[in-house]
Amino acid sequence: MNIRRTIPLVLVPLLVLAAACGDDDDDTDSGTAASTPAGTEAPAGTDGAAGGAITVGSANFPESQLLAQIYGQALATAGFDVSYQPDIGAREIYLAAVESGEVDVMPEYTGALLAEYVRRADPDAVPTATNVDEQIAELGEVLPDGLEVLTPSAAEDKDVIVCTSDAAEEYGLTNLTELAAAAPNITIGGPPEFETRAPFGIAGFRDILGAEFKEFVPLEIGAVADALAAGQIDCGNLFSTNSVISTAGFVPLEDDQGLVPNEAVVPLVRTDIATDELVATLDDISSQLDTEILTGLMVKIEVDASAPDVVATEWLASLG
Repeated sequence: MNIRRTIPLVLVPLLVLAAACGDDDDDTDSGTAASTPAGTEAPAGTDGAAGGAITVGSANFPESQLLAQIYGQALATAGFDVSYQPDIGAREIYLAAVESGEVDVMPEYTGALLAEYVRRADPDAVPTATNVDEQIAELGEVLPDGLEVLTPSAAEDKDVIVCTSDAAEEYGLTNLTELAAAAPNITIGGPPEFETRAPFGIAGFRDILGAEFKEFVPLEIGAVADALAAGQIDCGNLFSTNSVISTAGFVPLEDDQGLVPNEAVVPLVRTDIATDELVATLDDISSQLDTEILTGLMVKIEVDASAPDVVATEWLASLG
């Protein structure tokens, strides 16, 4: 296993994509997709599969689906024969698909990915990395043979606890320390795996902060905001780029305990498909993606109700 750290290249295929975009009717619900988005032809001199067959996966939340489409569409334009496995599930599930070879490329986050493999080696261990560069170096030590991460982007999306304005006002909630103190009165929601995660999860809050919540409600990650809005839970686990935090008036809590590590967006790939062309294509994408851009793209999905594949095609076209 190794880590690819290359200088991103500005690739001609992205310019071709910008000129070729037409109909955006890609189907993100299908387990497979054409090698290029609908209405987008492969670049001149390729047959749509010159780079080989690649399967791009995504987790069960819209941002992962967006990033998978960005990676996949860029690779398709570079001549790879791309298929998709969308909405696979939580990290524990989709990593098994990558490890088995069912999925070749997966959008990931440096801190969460590192924590997962550190825990696998020692359930009581926590990563020692304090920044993205250190996370990448530590990933080089803990990722299993056959997997590697490429160059991380400047885009970052962290786990965050948000509460309804009513709960925040009633219990004086502005940070995680105050949340722990009020925990016996708080019904908190999140994806099922959030219950056992540490340091940022129910298990971590209990062990580190002594928090014993009134109730934990396991929810599909896309249902957390709806449960907050309906008053079914007082607080919930969302991602910092979720536009609903501001549009619905939820109160994000400060991580005053420093429990959430850096979470740079990074491609996780199988080493056996990591050709120079694939690495250069994905490194180029990472070099042009930052938190502000990612947040804006998520607004198009979560507020404007645009499909992830359409938003990905439009952004890639804008790079031209």
